[in-house]
Amino acid sequence: MNLSREQRNHEIISNLKAILHRRGLSQRDFANLLGKKESEISRWFSGKFGVSLRTQARIEEALQEPISSDSTFRSGNGTTTADSTRTIAIGIIGTGNIAGRFASESSHVATCRLAAAYDTDSGRLQKFCAEHSIEAVCTSIHDLMDSCDAVYIASPVETHYEYAKICLLAGKHVLCEMPFTRTAQEAKELYSLARAPKLTLMPALKTAYCPSFKQLTEIAASGIIGSISDISATVTTLLPGDTPTAYYNERLLENATYPLLAIFKLLGTGYRRISIFNQRNGEKIGLSYIYMEYENCISSFKAGVGVKSEGSLVISGTEGYIYVPAPWWKTEYFEVRFENQNDNKKFFFPYEAAGLRYEIQAFSEAITGSRSAREDITPEENLKIIEIQNKIIHKQ
Repeated sequence: MNLSREQRNHEIISNLKAILHRRGLSQRDFANLLGKKESEISRWFSGKFGVSLRTQARIEEALQEPISSDSTFRSGNGTTTADSTRTIAIGIIGTGNIAGRFASESSHVATCRLAAAYDTDSGRLQKFCAEHSIEAVCTSIHDLMDSCDAVYIASPVETHYEYAKICLLAGKHVLCEMPFTRTAQEAKELYSLARAPKLTLMPALKTAYCPSFKQLTEIAASGIIGSISDISATVTTLLPGDTPTAYYNERLLENATYPLLAIFKLLGTGYRRISIFNQRNGEKIGLSYIYMEYENCISSFKAGVGVKSEGSLVISGTEGYIYVPAPWWKTEYFEVRFENQNDNKKFFFPYEAAGLRYEIQAFSEAITGSRSAREDITPEENLKIIEIQNKIIHKQ
């Protein structure tokens, strides 16, 4: 892979952050490992200063693994670690906007490469493969199975179950966009198919895999704001009025996944009661307001399409609260606020580009066994999300 200097530096920084996160190392730990000041490491991670080849070699020797796709690092037994590290060939089903972002972000994960793509629209498929230098332009789903180790599904939700089932039966690992499936029963069957052959099956819910979101939930659960009493969040998207109903409602359900993720991570899936209020325009749902009652706390969120609102997240506690400004699902910064404003704390975390590289890295690590596929979003959480999405659409 021939990368420009800027692309190479971006790849190195992204891989370094992923490695530190995987190993549980802080920036300070990393600085101590290299015998450098933490401020110098911070300058690297800011992206303002490049990493020279000499520095790259020093880092790889300290970490004992490569940090870029063009690395020539050799391990202690004389083998080239970059060559011996498994590169996962990924096939893409569906070539819409999100697939384009996935393709761009995948170049920052050294252990993955885009090998093939498939779409029922041949013209769009040809253009997509040309733009992203994908060699295998597959005219059938079965051709795709012959060209990859794992599959990213980015087609409309009504096709997810069928495509994922074909992939799993063919022995392929699956990363599937949200909404995951139309029903919880479909998802249960897919999890069952993945279990015996030990295949990775993961929902492509990008926020779940971001280091910044993990830090947010850890800090919220630490007791710093006391006991959590309430969670409120908003996610809205503007779409043209002539957007087809199926896509319109699919996007609304996708928006609902982000607040549900935060609520389930902090409060669990055992809510007592749920109330749903929808604003409809015919079959289209423009705005959905969801209220969930737990034993000792409550939560509420708004998911909207064709309407715009402040996309913030507030986690209220008995001793303070956490405020995450819009767009909170791309968490980069949040504040812990108290009655005495002098005690307020601000937290800053990196969120690179579209954020998809974090889920691609997690997918890669789950496939190779260095990470559990259940680590970031459990099947139980995913099934509950699907269950509530169905309640939103059908008011069951």
